[in-house]
Order: sequence, then C-alpha cells, then structure tokens
Amino acid sequence: MNVSSSSSSTSSLGNTSLKGFGGLASGLDRDALIEQLTLNTNNKITKTKQNITKQEWRQEAYNSITNQLMDMEDDFLSYSGKTSIVNNDLYAKSVITTQGNSSSAALLTASGGSNLLDYVSVKGVSQLASSASFTSHQLTTEAGKASASSKLGDLTGFSGEDISSMTINGKSFDVTADSTINDLVKEINKSDAGVKATYVESTGQLMFFDKSTGAESKIKLNEQAEAMFGGEGSNSTAGKDAEMYVSYGGSDPVKITSHTNTFNVDGLKITANGTFGDIEVGADGKVTSYDANASVSFTASANADKATEQVKKFIEAYNKLVDEVNTHVTTKPAKGYDPLTTEQEDEMTEKEIEKWNEKAKQGILYNDNEVRDLAFEFHGMMNDIMNAGIKYSDLESIGITLSSDHADGGQLSFDEDKFRKAMETDAEKVERIMSGSEDNTGFGAVINKQVTPYATRYASRNGNSYGRLVEVAGSEKLSATKQKNQIYDKIKEYNSELDKWKDKLQMERDRYIKQFSNLETLINSMNTQSSYLSSLSY
Repeated sequence: MNVSSSSSSTSSLGNTSLKGFGGLASGLDRDALIEQLTLNTNNKITKTKQNITKQEWRQEAYNSITNQLMDMEDDFLSYSGKTSIVNNDLYAKSVITTQGNSSSAALLTASGGSNLLDYVSVKGVSQLASSASFTSHQLTTEAGKASASSKLGDLTGFSGEDISSMTINGKSFDVTADSTINDLVKEINKSDAGVKATYVESTGQLMFFDKSTGAESKIKLNEQAEAMFGGEGSNSTAGKDAEMYVSYGGSDPVKITSHTNTFNVDGLKITANGTFGDIEVGADGKVTSYDANASVSFTASANADKATEQVKKFIEAYNKLVDEVNTHVTTKPAKGYDPLTTEQEDEMTEKEIEKWNEKAKQGILYNDNEVRDLAFEFHGMMNDIMNAGIKYSDLESIGITLSSDHADGGQLSFDEDKFRKAMETDAEKVERIMSGSEDNTGFGAVINKQVTPYATRYASRNGNSYGRLVEVAGSEKLSATKQKNQIYDKIKEYNSELDKWKDKLQMERDRYIKQFSNLETLINSMNTQSSYLSSLSY
C-alpha cells in the first residue's frame, strides 16, 4: 500500500470541540486553515515520534545480537556451560568399557578414570556387600500368632515400660501399648535410626535391616528391645564388605574391600553386581587359586557422539549470529519507508502494517560503528584462531573450516563425520585444539576473547564493562543496564523534545483559534453596521 506524504502529519486540532466548524460570519474553513498554519510544528511531532520508534527498533536489533552473544558465552564458551565446548571433560576418555570374559564383564560396570587403567584387571569378586539384619522370634498374643494390627501391649512378653523405653541404634520411637505392630514399623522407618523394618505376617516375625551395607553396618537393640524381640527363634546377621581381587600389571591378585559394591581403584570406580572368579584363599590371606579365564580388564574412550553434537550446536549458533550481524551491516535502508503514524496504520490491514514495518526496519544498523566492528571480528576470526597457535590444517583434520562463501560474513563449516572420527581415533588432539594446551589458547577461548568486548555477563572480565553493544543499547539479560545506555538516553531526549513540540502546537492552536474568534467578532460587528446603514437609505 502506498502511504502518501500528506497523511504523515497528525491533525493539529487534536480532540478540540471546535473541530469541524468554520466561521459563520466569514465563511472561512477555520479548521483547515489552522491545520495548514500549524503543519510545520505538527510535522516536527511526527518526525520526533518516528525517531523514537527508530531508536526502539535499533535497540531491538542490538538486543537480539547481545542475547545471542551472552547465550553463546553461557552455553558454549564457559567451562560450566551445559553444552560447553571448552571444558576438557567433553573430550576426555570417560566412557569405560569392560573387556574379557563376557559373563564376568556383564557383572561389572566402571566409570571415571585412572592412570593405571591399562594395567588393572579384576580376577574375581568373592563377596558382595550386605547389611546387618535382625529377625525377631515369632510374636504372639493370647489368641496365637500376632497380625500387623495387633497391639503391642497384647503381645506376649511385652510390657508398657519396655515398649516406651526400647531403642534401636540408640533411637526411641513414639509408640505405646495401644500402638499396633504396623504403627511401630512406620515409626521405625520414618526415624533416623538408619533401619528399614518390615513385619512378615506369615511367620509372625519382625525384621530389621540396616540401610547401609558393609562390615560397619549394625542393628543394635537396647536391653528393653532385646527383651521383647530377642531370645529363642531370633537371629542376627552381621553386615559384610564387598571383596574384589585385582591384579596390577600381571601381579598376583590383591584383595580390596568396600562397604558398598562400588570400589575405587585409583580413580576408577568399579561396581560389582555379582560374584565370579572362583577365588580360593589360604590361611595367610593370599590367593591360592582362581579362574584365570574369568578375568576382566578395561578400556577408555571419549564420548564421540556427545562431543560432536555439542560442537555442532555451537557452530550452528555461531553461524546464525554471524549471518545476522553480516545482514545488518550489508543491508541498506529502504527509501521511503518511515515508521507509520497512527492515522496511517488506521488505513491499513495488520498484514500491510507488518510488511511495511519489516521494510522500514531494513538497514536499521547499516553503517553502525559498533556492529560493523563486530562484523570485522567475525570476518577475521579464523586469523585470530591461527595466531593463537592453532594450525588451519589441524582444524581441517577435525572437520572445522572457514566457509567457502566469502560473502557470508566469516561463517564456519562443520563436517560431523570427520569430527566424530577424530574423536574416536585421537581425542587428545581434538581436546588440544578445542580446549587449548601449553602451545595454543584453544578454539573456544579465542572466540570468547574476541567477542567478550562486545557483550558479556561478566563486566569484571572486560574492564568493568558489559561490552560495547550493551553500553549502546543495554541488555534484557542485565537489569542494571536497561536504563543505563545510550539509546535509553536518546529516547529520553526525544521524549523531552516531543513534549516541547506538543506544548508549542497547543500554544499555536490556541492563538489561531483566538485570532479567528476575534475575526468573526469583527466581521459580525461590521455586518451589523452595514445592515444598519442600509436600513437608513429607505
């Protein structure tokens, strides 16, 4: 839709009650004349409003860039980022695989890492960890075997004093003679005694299990509890440590123990889910025989799929940002497309307004100094990376290259297959390139260093500045900057200017209305005199 320039100004009469009335005596269209007389001031108001809108659009474009820069910093370029590409752990050999006897290997899982990984093998697991337990004698009442709903005071051998005084592992419970067996079980299970209780109605026995495992686990009943639950028919079992036999570099198997079924072997965490190895031990504690064919060893590899996916996401986010910045600095404004006035929007459909605004926003950051400088950074990023000690051939070998399209602003190309293969065959090389080493800064760190001067959450890293772009437009992510930036100040200045022009328009309108009113009064007086003189001639 074509929007005529004549409709770009707003009516100077606004909501005046005199709007639409001409001079009755003079025959003049007062409103139209005042409209023309105040046209210059009214155009100033329109122009100022458009300037405010342009600044808002400019701030919107800036914020889109700074948001992406900060998200890239948070997610990919910080060591704690959820999808960090600079954290060494991403490229470390953290996936541990068991090798050897398939049946034995199925009973072990491993994680972590160890300098002795290549020298460690498990010859067998002779015992899994267990918890201490206690089983009471059969609980009865006068009617026979007790049920879960039987009251404690009705149980044979139970007294009110013993019930209120009993403890397990030093903890007492809020029960009385009127409490049921089920009530006691609930009280024990919710207490901090570290014990799991259950009542087996089929046998009429209470069973207690220590929630922890190992030789140090315990079920300790005080005298009163022992009197009620112990005696003939009760049974107590001590907890046991898990026992694993490990060989280092072909040495004789050595026993290691753990309170749980997970063992820490120099940083390598091995969890056993069953026993194997047929370990036989002599009186001196040394292994006398074992099934050598049951042995399990370990290998470590990097998580190639995870690393590939995270680097891919980073390259996509980076290229999206580069494309947006490049588009801003290379797209010229469309001529004849200023922000619409309210009157113009009233004459258009929503779709027409949307298309017009899209065209009007075009080139909003064309020739913008700060954004142009950022575009130069992206154009020269590969040179910065190589100057930091990373060879282009090394980047190419892991699938990262500069785009062949020289007009795309410096975007990167990523070969997933090549990167994944590099992770599988030489993860240490990938780590050196991406995270850095003594010889180079690291791919991610270089990019972060080059873009941090433009936008960052961490002013302390940037000379106490949140970045050049944030200084211009603030950031939605940094509340302290929303009213402390150049565009905010400029909009504030325009609003003051707008108030000034509105006041001037009101003064002009009032003056012209008064002048036209005086003119009407004068003409009315002259008409009256003329009529009087005409009447004298008859």
